[in-house]
Amino acid sequence: MTTFDNPYASPPEVKDYFGTAQSTDVLATRSERFAGAFIDGLVQAILVLPGSFALGVVLFATVGADNADKVENSLAAKLIGSIGGFVIAAGAFLLINGYLLATRGQTVGKVLMKTKIVSDGGDQVEFGKLVLRRYLPLWLLGSIPWIGPLFGLANALAIFRENRKCIHDDIAGTKVIKLPA
Repeated sequence: MTTFDNPYASPPEVKDYFGTAQSTDVLATRSERFAGAFIDGLVQAILVLPGSFALGVVLFATVGADNADKVENSLAAKLIGSIGGFVIAAGAFLLINGYLLATRGQTVGKVLMKTKIVSDGGDQVEFGKLVLRRYLPLWLLGSIPWIGPLFGLANALAIFRENRKCIHDDIAGTKVIKLPA
């Protein structure tokens, strides 16, 4: 059986006056994006909190109760805690969402909210590009004292622009769209 393209279907992209391709994807609303991120945060917290607690127990057991006050203020302990926390958080995120991101461009929250990450042109984004350009800069900048919280706030507030993109979308060349019903 032969399949034919539907001549009456909407085009996948529309060209503007200057011949530039404009995607016909419908952007996800701010509330859909917030709800998806909130769900992702809750799901990740289920894995990260026990892992972080275990890291703290290991650090405390390693130095002993007598030296705990000295270690609490040491640079090495803070560095180990930061790096360990980063590895636990990034590992949990990839464990939970890696397969979905690689195959569908979605996280658990995006699946539930029926949204998807695509390139600015509307194409599926490669897994490596998603992790290295969309998430890694966010994670690294977020872990820097003083700068991290300010960047996180600026990143979140950027969604109030007309294009509804956060800074991590600009860095990665991505956008979040609604999936067809």
